[in-house]
Amino acid sequence: MASQLGKIVVGGGSGFIGSAITSKLQKKGYDVVVVSRKPGAWRITWEELCTSGLPSTCVAVVNVAGQNVLDPMRRWTPGFKQNVWASRVETTRYLAEAIRKTAVKPKVFVSMSGVGYYPPGTGAEFDEASAGGDFDFLSRLCADWEAAARLPDVPDVRTVSVRTAIN
Repeated sequence: MASQLGKIVVGGGSGFIGSAITSKLQKKGYDVVVVSRKPGAWRITWEELCTSGLPSTCVAVVNVAGQNVLDPMRRWTPGFKQNVWASRVETTRYLAEAIRKTAVKPKVFVSMSGVGYYPPGTGAEFDEASAGGDFDFLSRLCADWEAAARLPDVPDVRTVSVRTAIN
């Protein structure tokens, strides 16, 4: 039986953060459809998303997809950086485009970003109005990631960028 609360699409819903979000949403009573590289029950692939769009009765879209960057043994080669960029920015673009194409829009689009958006090592306090986004690879990544989530042509969908950090 379909949830009366509707469906929430979670890009990267099978990953570390995504699986926790998915579990919490299901406990709250939402139907959750995970966008993943791997097909399965209550899943669609990124290719299916691009071809078929969002499922009907989608009330929200959340994107937490992204290559793991916390492995201290991982070298930040140009290829790895490209994978990091594509796994965040491209997936966000795919979801934004699916939102644009769907007839019945979700209420909200939540996308992750990072505090890497801000200047490195200043010790200053920042907020959403603070300048950032053009200092190094991570700041440019975060700026592009947030830009991919913006939907200026879809004013009825609230867009939220969450800048996370690891301490």
